[in-house]
Amino acid sequence: MKLTNIIRQSSGLALTVATVVMTGCVSNLPSPLGLRTKGHSAGGVQVQSIKLIQSGNGLQVSGSVGRLVGYGSSPYRHLDVEIVATNSAVLARQSTNFSPNPIRHSPRVRTHSSYSVTFPKLPLPGSVVHVTVHETLLSECQK
Repeated sequence: MKLTNIIRQSSGLALTVATVVMTGCVSNLPSPLGLRTKGHSAGGVQVQSIKLIQSGNGLQVSGSVGRLVGYGSSPYRHLDVEIVATNSAVLARQSTNFSPNPIRHSPRVRTHSSYSVTFPKLPLPGSVVHVTVHETLLSECQK
């Protein structure tokens, strides 16, 4: 009887972890700055973390991305970082590469790449910072 309960609990935990890994879940909780974050994974790239730091230069948005099933080691991916106001207006937008690109692969160690952009102004509380994987070259996106 005890073994059955352990198997059920382990299966439930494994299912939860797999769901989070496959959907690219990123916290949507407000930061101490009164801002929320939202990650949008695509093309085999998962937005793993979004960090917000108020600096002397404005708002720094940084974090990490990782590989998902379907990642093809292609350089044709970058990140779009947008700040969206409570009324859904886009306040600011920047595109950036993550580094290293392509994301390294190791069967022994979980690998990731990092990104960072700085916006000159701190947005109003309640705004949402979106980090979205875009499946084109960065140079094509800015045209």
